[in-house]
Amino acid sequence: MKNTVKTLFCALLLVCTTGAYAEDMYSQLARELTEAGTAVQGKKIAIIPFSYADGRTGASKDGSVISERLTIKMINMHKFEIIERSVLDKVMTELKLQNSGMIDATSAQQLGKVLGVEAIITGTIVETSGGQIEVNARLIKTETAQAIGASQVTVDKNWIGDASAAPQPEPQAYQQPQPAYQPPVAQAAPRAPYVRGEHEYGFFDIFMGFGAPNMSLEFTNSNNNIKLDNTYTNHLGINVTNFSPARYFNSVKFDKLTTEGFGPIAFRVGGFGKGAIGGDLELSFEKRNIAAQTAAWTLNGASAGNVTFSSNDYATVKTFGISGDLLIRHAGKKVDPYFGLGLGMSLNAITLPYVKGYTNGSFVAPTEDFGLGFMFRIPVGLRIKAGKNTQIVTEFRYEMNRIGFDRGGVSGESDVIVLSGAKFLVGLGFTF
Repeated sequence: MKNTVKTLFCALLLVCTTGAYAEDMYSQLARELTEAGTAVQGKKIAIIPFSYADGRTGASKDGSVISERLTIKMINMHKFEIIERSVLDKVMTELKLQNSGMIDATSAQQLGKVLGVEAIITGTIVETSGGQIEVNARLIKTETAQAIGASQVTVDKNWIGDASAAPQPEPQAYQQPQPAYQPPVAQAAPRAPYVRGEHEYGFFDIFMGFGAPNMSLEFTNSNNNIKLDNTYTNHLGINVTNFSPARYFNSVKFDKLTTEGFGPIAFRVGGFGKGAIGGDLELSFEKRNIAAQTAAWTLNGASAGNVTFSSNDYATVKTFGISGDLLIRHAGKKVDPYFGLGLGMSLNAITLPYVKGYTNGSFVAPTEDFGLGFMFRIPVGLRIKAGKNTQIVTEFRYEMNRIGFDRGGVSGESDVIVLSGAKFLVGLGFTF
């Protein structure tokens, strides 16, 4: 009887000692991690279920039991605010994070931002002999993903089953965490309204130009087949009395021809900044024709004396211009003088009533052609303040428009018209 009582007493003492040992391991784990986390004590942390270091699947119950027991110990120490497990599971599901101790640096930072936690406790477990499990825990600061503490203990596996035999929970729809767990979102400071400088403005101008630029007209054919004779029915419609029989040329040029016409009629949009630099975009229309006159001409590059145009319609050009100017001005109270440099392109309708070209598939006069041109100019002007939002604009400019055409597609043809000279413009500007 005495031996039986003694045996029962020893068994009871062994059980109590074993339970106390296991309990002491969780307490040690909690204490060591708490001591390592003095920098974040008093703040929120999350405890992630532990996972097996060998990556085995379907055995997460062991890690969940250990993390739950550690959570109880940490709560009773009153050193941290511990995030509830249910909230943690929902957030990890929403972020598509593995619900285990395998948390990388990026995942740790994501959890920190969404849950508003300063640190997380995570780690791995290793199954050892004798029904024991080695626990390797780390305390990680979420802002930097830096491990600031670690602890290693061995505990007895004194629970039944594991995740491989346990039913898997049904996936739950994610619910937005309570605002208490969301970090504040920084609000962008409102942009200060833009304040214009004293001499900063945009403008819209409507104006009319006056002047009589010269015209240079050159017919060139690489096949040397421009026919001239003493009739008005040759290729260029010019009667040359001493050309009998007909003669053929590769170049016929009329230089510095006086023109008539009007324009440009134009409008433009532009502006000046706080400094001296500005610019504009201009759309314009102009019409020019050769006036009746006697002018010098050259044949194949050599002087051929003079030729007389008895009417003012030998050549007419209608120009639609698209151009822009870079402007430099001196800002004043009432007057802004400026000068600049402009470039652009032109679309030109060319009418040559006496010149033969391909019109409607036949080589006949008149020639109706289209030419693409290049524009260059140098403007110098004044913008004079006339009202709160109005200005009188005057401008003197030198302008050149070089136009290429081919008499409707004559073989080997490469013809050029150049309009160049000074113009005076006046108009009304509206500022904004």
